[in-house]
Amino acid sequence: MFFRQFLHDSPVVAASYLIGCGTHGLAAVVDPLPDATPYLETLQRHALSLGYVIDTHLHADHLSGARRLAEITGAEVVMHHSSSLAVPFLSVEDGECLTLGNVVLEFWHTPGHTPEHVSVVVTDKKRGEEPWCVLTGHTLLIGDAGRPDLVAEEGASMLYTSLFERLLTLPDYVEIYPGAFAGST
Repeated sequence: MFFRQFLHDSPVVAASYLIGCGTHGLAAVVDPLPDATPYLETLQRHALSLGYVIDTHLHADHLSGARRLAEITGAEVVMHHSSSLAVPFLSVEDGECLTLGNVVLEFWHTPGHTPEHVSVVVTDKKRGEEPWCVLTGHTLLIGDAGRPDLVAEEGASMLYTSLFERLLTLPDYVEIYPGAFAGST
């Protein structure tokens, strides 16, 4: 499995990820920022083809680079089916999977920070059938959880369910990667 974390601190504090299968040369980028250069350089350096650009949620706190990266590479933008994105995207449902060679990306609907939020549960079939990591976007952060921005009371209830009935049910060995690395978003 190929895995790269990109930590951004200007103009916003955010984390994005390039993940894929080196054997098959297929990759996806999760929550990219507008500067496509780091992703394009990494794809080229490792001879990877970008199939998907995934936004875990509609970003109100920073601009997404998903659309631009998809236009440059020909990849598909992926979001939860309930997203109100004005451009075409590949719609995924809770539990749906996308395959990148030996790597399987399973989408879990984890609303709370936003209603359409998804987390991406990653399994490397070469390592086994169990998940290896989860990319939580802004649902679960370092020492914190994403704040429910849109509808506070309803969002808080959804966030509680997403945390305690979904993400915290993963086995303890599953590595957790947040969408931000400094404070709550």
